[in-house]
Amino acid sequence: MFIVDAHLDLSMNALEWNRDLTRPVATINERELGLTDKPDRGKATVSLPELRKGNISLVVATQIARYVAPGNKLPGWHSPQQAWRKRRANWPGTKPWKMPVKWCR
Repeated sequence: MFIVDAHLDLSMNALEWNRDLTRPVATINERELGLTDKPDRGKATVSLPELRKGNISLVVATQIARYVAPGNKLPGWHSPQQAWRKRRANWPGTKPWKMPVKWCR
């Protein structure tokens, strides 16, 4: 069976939440105990080992970089240029289709 999991915020979890996604979820959550900088610390739900355990064959990793117009209450960047640069920074120097094979197994 070929299982696909789409809309995973892997880059955001790794870069903005400083989560080592090569570790099991339990290890990530243990390391976050007592942290209060983000509302859902200690509640990680996905990592690469867990994806492998679930026999996930393909993931579609979402990269979030939202531009918000003045007056919009959603979190995001104040210019399209900032949002674009943030998105590009999520995978520095790496083309998505050239990710290391270990990420896909």
